[in-house]
Amino acid sequence: LLINDAKALVHTVADTAYLVSPGVFQRYAQEHPMAAKQAKEAQLADWQWVQKRFERLQLHRKQPNGLNIWTCEVTGPRKSRRLHGYLLNSPGEIFEQLPANNPYLKLTEGT
Repeated sequence: LLINDAKALVHTVADTAYLVSPGVFQRYAQEHPMAAKQAKEAQLADWQWVQKRFERLQLHRKQPNGLNIWTCEVTGPRKSRRLHGYLLNSPGEIFEQLPANNPYLKLTEGT
């Protein structure tokens, strides 16, 4: 799994891990086909079921307004765009040693 790469689904920003949504959940669902069966029973798309299960773990940081999803501005050499995703409460959940923050990502205020 790539980290802090242009095509990565996991980045580091604000001294924690940032999981790109819905991409990271879509990837998980692809690699774990049993999720599709459980998602179907819950009448959800497989990745949505995975995302809801992740939210129930409460490993992520919520915004002051209660929203789960954070927006990052990505500034590259040719263009800028936005990513949406989850900030983990503790980067230790997925990293033994936290990589440096991605210099091309910046959390946007009030997102």
